[in-house]
Amino acid sequence: MKCKDPDQEFSTAEAFLVECLAMGLLQAYGVEGPPVPVQEMIRHPLPIFERLTLLELNLGLYDAAYRSLLDGSHLIVVDLVKPQPIQRASMARELYVAFCHSPRATELNWPDRGQSYAYGDLFARCLLMPAPWIRRAYVEGMSAQEVAVHFEVPVRMAVQRLSEIECHMLARGETHIYEE
Repeated sequence: MKCKDPDQEFSTAEAFLVECLAMGLLQAYGVEGPPVPVQEMIRHPLPIFERLTLLELNLGLYDAAYRSLLDGSHLIVVDLVKPQPIQRASMARELYVAFCHSPRATELNWPDRGQSYAYGDLFARCLLMPAPWIRRAYVEGMSAQEVAVHFEVPVRMAVQRLSEIECHMLARGETHIYEE
């Protein structure tokens, strides 16, 4: 397998923070295994997501979108016509955008919060397919297609996450993927 430098796409510190945020949300919601209930996480937002609402309708142009409204509330709108794995990935991506626009992100001086879309896909992969769960799937010999079905994500997202985990392990000089 040919790996590009894992640090080329994202800064190490920012990627670490994105992954920590995803893991923190999973812990706060008590999620212990796949599939991550991202739709319920948005329907029942934590206090850091002040006045966040999920709106489901036929968008036509986008899989999902985050919007701030004049009254101070916030929406994640998801296209109901899209397949469920695409809806889930899109909602997770927009949840990161919602966090970056939150007062908590400002208070934390969250890096690149003005460019939240740059890290949204990484966050979605980390939230929907946390590294320990992907390592377990890898050890069990699951194919990318099986991972996609198990985690209820698009196949290309599963392929990318499997590749990320394998490349990070190789970059650290590990010869096998272990279960945490």
